[in-house]
Amino acid sequence: MLFFNLAEPILNAVTPQWVAFSHRCGLKHVPLREGATLWLGWTGLTWLAFVGSLLFVEVGERSDLSLVEGLLGGGLIGLVQWQMLRFSLAEASSFCWNQSYRWMVATVLGWGTLTLFHIGALGWMAPDTQNLFFRSLLGVLYGGYVGAGLGIAQWLAIRQQVVSAWRWVPLSSGIWAVAIAFGWLIGGCLRAVSHLFISEVVGLMVAWGVIAALSGIGIVGLFYQPSNR
Repeated sequence: MLFFNLAEPILNAVTPQWVAFSHRCGLKHVPLREGATLWLGWTGLTWLAFVGSLLFVEVGERSDLSLVEGLLGGGLIGLVQWQMLRFSLAEASSFCWNQSYRWMVATVLGWGTLTLFHIGALGWMAPDTQNLFFRSLLGVLYGGYVGAGLGIAQWLAIRQQVVSAWRWVPLSSGIWAVAIAFGWLIGGCLRAVSHLFISEVVGLMVAWGVIAALSGIGIVGLFYQPSNR
């Protein structure tokens, strides 16, 4: 609440421009405070959930992840995202709080399925190559695969309540592709300088931040549509 009290003059100044932008894009106006609250909460909690998952999942140069690790890591992420949907969208969308648990279930099952296909470790994995070009390329490819897999699972949870929910699948794929590539690139650069594996963890934390922030923007745009209000 302190943040919004301090930001009140800025919010009041940009609200008219935000309303005009919403009309031009064919979207129903989202109150700036409401949208910002959802985005900030989603971004912060998702990033903290990734960081907290390090209690269960070990970062390494490996592609294998046990089913238990995948379910625990995915469950923690799905749990905090469910909480944001539950409290932020109770009156803002037909995807109301008593249905939002489906997102958590879909996220857990999505991570579990990816784990069975031996690609679920990507969110906690550092590539075994130090070549920055191949790091970026592999990040785009594998990140896109994981994002698409999670996107499909989560789409199944929201497709009956959210208009054009199919857009979440390519959006999730693109977000993961960009984030993993960027995070692996940062980790590779830092490791080349420090020669310490902890640099890879820093790179992954950057990737988690990008995933959290961009997916938060996508969630606000996806759920705040005319027929979802």
